Amino acid sequence: MADAALKPLAVAMSGARAAAMGAWTLGAMQTYLLHLRTKPEPERHALRQAWIKVWARGLSRVFGVQQRLTSTPTPASRPRLVVANHRSPIDIILMLEHFGGCVLSHDGVADWPILGPAAREGGTIFVDREDQHSGAKAIRAIRRRLKDGHTVIVFPEGTTFQGDEVRPFLGGAFTAVRGLDAEIVPVGIAYDPGVEFFQETFMEHVTRVAQRRRTRVAISVGEAFAPQRDREAMAASLHGSVQALVQDARAALGR
Repeated sequence: MADAALKPLAVAMSGARAAAMGAWTLGAMQTYLLHLRTKPEPERHALRQAWIKVWARGLSRVFGVQQRLTSTPTPASRPRLVVANHRSPIDIILMLEHFGGCVLSHDGVADWPILGPAAREGGTIFVDREDQHSGAKAIRAIRRRLKDGHTVIVFPEGTTFQGDEVRPFLGGAFTAVRGLDAEIVPVGIAYDPGVEFFQETFMEHVTRVAQRRRTRVAISVGEAFAPQRDREAMAASLHGSVQALVQDARAALGR
């Protein structure tokens, strides 16, 4: 009975949050584009990074995301590849908020309402994982961004999953970082059960998450380390690190 009584409130909250997401994204993007016109080229990257972090932080608040960090991400001292497990589109917001940079994402995100244009403006690297040519192009784009001194965020499981088991990593991003003077940062993410994006459309997921009074998440950031020459060994090492960090995050969420 209580659940039935609360249902209209959840639906209203979902609508309000969806409207706020759209208004915040469009407003932030328009403000950013106006400022961009006044900046010379050397200053535009810094402006884009500032905008990305502010935009992501705002979206996190709109959806009632309550974060618990087991450690504070440190500023990048060199080009940085951030490697995390993937459970929800919220992961993207969280990683951009704390690390900045750009994200490697499946090409379907480009067509998402409202967030698609923002992703393109934020420099997202899109990839069709079923297309070898698209994959090769994405690897080149990652390497180019790293060579330019930037941060790239990847979710090498390839898609979202349920639960805390970290699935095998795809190796494309590890090919891109080999031989570079860069650092790799492993990250583990854990949510309350039911938050995962699984077997539903993007809009169904957004609506469902928006109906939650709050969404709790814990983030555990590992120590940065240098790339290895052996791609397979690097992927295996990172997989183990991310799995351990997910367990740390799960424990933190339970406290």
